[in-house]
Amino acid sequence: MILDLPAAPVGGDATIQSEWRHAVRRALLGWRAGLDAQTHQKLSDQIRAHFATFLKDRPAATIGFYWPIQNEIDLRPVVAAHVKSGGNAALPVVPGKDQAMIFHDWTPDTEMVPGFARIPEPANSKEVAVNVLLAPLVGFDPAGYRLGYGGGFFDRTLATLTRKPLVVGIGFEATRLDDILPHQYDVPVDVLITEHGTRYIDGQATADADKPDQTSPPCHLSD
Repeated sequence: MILDLPAAPVGGDATIQSEWRHAVRRALLGWRAGLDAQTHQKLSDQIRAHFATFLKDRPAATIGFYWPIQNEIDLRPVVAAHVKSGGNAALPVVPGKDQAMIFHDWTPDTEMVPGFARIPEPANSKEVAVNVLLAPLVGFDPAGYRLGYGGGFFDRTLATLTRKPLVVGIGFEATRLDDILPHQYDVPVDVLITEHGTRYIDGQATADADKPDQTSPPCHLSD
């Protein structure tokens, strides 16, 4: 699936690069919104299967996931199964614009209320630390840099955490770019999961004895 996207700018002008990212973001969101239901279901099922396999090596991990919006991949069935089998999950609570997210415990029975931008958030649940943080991808590049919605919530949140979780980008392979021209403060994900499989970004995912549920030996998907 080849998307017709604006050509990347030549040179390092920050304003031009920012305008290009905005244009690409609009194009990718438009493509995703226009996916027919059958194709979206097929690709999402494949991604959910890869994600479920990924979680088998992390049965006790606390997964920080996202409530699906704007035709994102809905991972709630996999996360609910993870919780049912003894794992843990959390959803972000956003205090406000330009503020870091806080993660609160979630189960399929958790009461949900409209939060920032009317996105559902857990109510009456406790704040928890996450081992694995899922980041929805509007777009991404092979180095693990993600194109998000432009609000900076994930990078801002990662900057506030005393212990960095394993960050997993979730998205459609068609939204892969050669280079998203990241800002200097952008943080790459450690793992990419698309319908093509699971990729560990070289040098990002390493074993850590203190966090046994976060990482596993890298496996690479050939391009």
